[in-house]
Amino acid sequence: MTTSLADHLRSLPDESLAALLQLRPDLVVPVPADVSALATRAQSRVSVARALDALDQFTLLMLDAARLTRDAAEQTTSTDAVLAMATAGPQPPAPTTVRAAVDRLRALFVLYGPESALRVVASVDEVSPYPAGLGRSAAELGPRAAALCADPAKLRRTLLAAPPSARAILDRLAAGPPVGSVPAGALQAPPLGAEADLPPDPTNGGVPTGSPVRWLVDHHLLVPVSGGRAGATGTVELPREVGLLLRRDSGPLGPLRSSPPPVATAPREPKAADSAGAGQTMEVVRHTEALLEQLAAEPAPVLRSGGLGVRDLRRLAKAVGVDESTAALLLEAAYAGGLAGEVDLPGATTTRHGADQQVLPTAGYEVWRAGTLAQRWEQLARAWLTMTRQAGLVGQRDDRDRPITVLSAEAERAGAPAARRAVLEVLADLEPATGPTPEEVLALLDWRAPRRSRGREAAHREVLVEAATL
Repeated sequence: MTTSLADHLRSLPDESLAALLQLRPDLVVPVPADVSALATRAQSRVSVARALDALDQFTLLMLDAARLTRDAAEQTTSTDAVLAMATAGPQPPAPTTVRAAVDRLRALFVLYGPESALRVVASVDEVSPYPAGLGRSAAELGPRAAALCADPAKLRRTLLAAPPSARAILDRLAAGPPVGSVPAGALQAPPLGAEADLPPDPTNGGVPTGSPVRWLVDHHLLVPVSGGRAGATGTVELPREVGLLLRRDSGPLGPLRSSPPPVATAPREPKAADSAGAGQTMEVVRHTEALLEQLAAEPAPVLRSGGLGVRDLRRLAKAVGVDESTAALLLEAAYAGGLAGEVDLPGATTTRHGADQQVLPTAGYEVWRAGTLAQRWEQLARAWLTMTRQAGLVGQRDDRDRPITVLSAEAERAGAPAARRAVLEVLADLEPATGPTPEEVLALLDWRAPRRSRGREAAHREVLVEAATL
């Protein structure tokens, strides 16, 4: 019998509902009218996405295992089924870590129900359409692919017959994601086997080959899912059964890591690290003060589009003896910390932003100067941590091919504080005096919250550079 999430929530004691709301506070903003409304919200795309965003790579893969092992008729799975799939690879995780991940998913109500009949909440398949980077089943993609995958011996023979250029495409899609775009004409190009008038293919030992994508489509190892043969640019998908067969050496879920990747960099001597940090703190405060004193002596006009001009930034950086990127970072932090601001020129008759204005130190700057070194640095650091501006964008081009200037609106990024917190949390969790490489930090971020870190590598690298500067 099918049990809805609402029915399941109604059967829970108050303590379990309170625990759910602590883990997913968005469910009570605004307060739902009743349990049915709570269940609806808990299964909405937005709320489910938020819950998944906070999960580490291993826990997400355990959720994918639950999705892949669902019974077709009842749409249920079990903890034992998840455990069996998770431990099918060459380096299986400890059963206790698998069960702990399942328990976490149940606490979040991404999975619900008894251990022997677990259900995945609605919207998970929409929010994350390819579990463990695998495509849809062959039956969902088309009858010819389904017929091939229904004959394991024929499927293996077809895979063995694939030339190297085609096999490379299969291996790439098998690692995930299982879909790929094909260039214009690739599905209309001569297939492999029609090589007489084609150039040599270096991926096939110099022997000419036709289009590897066309060969894979013709042999039903890939299925066009949009654009099709008539489209200028199409999309192909690797059937799930083919992906699982290609993963026979790594396991159905791919490589599994139940704990964060290690940091191989040797730790530094704590006293030396503390000394270097103290020295950098003094430099930051000194350079910030010098920048603001230079602004007081020679104010910089605000552009009509907002921010300071490229020449003014260059002038300030040269006067203080720092590079332009450091000057931009310190100016942005000082502005965010209330140490500098726009001031109307005497006699100005317009209130339009950027017209007849200059950037000058504020009254708060004098208070800041009177503080101790630690207090002054802390004010700059806190301003940097919370400001919704990305100083690393200064000097780059915007979508209209204009340079992004310091203190301009184009450097606003709402997600900048979250990116800083994520990087600093990784560093804070390491042993004292550990000096990880940027690549090691990025690997830790990708394991801790892969959905949040996806596509943010450049921003995270900028955070590391800025944190080292400060």
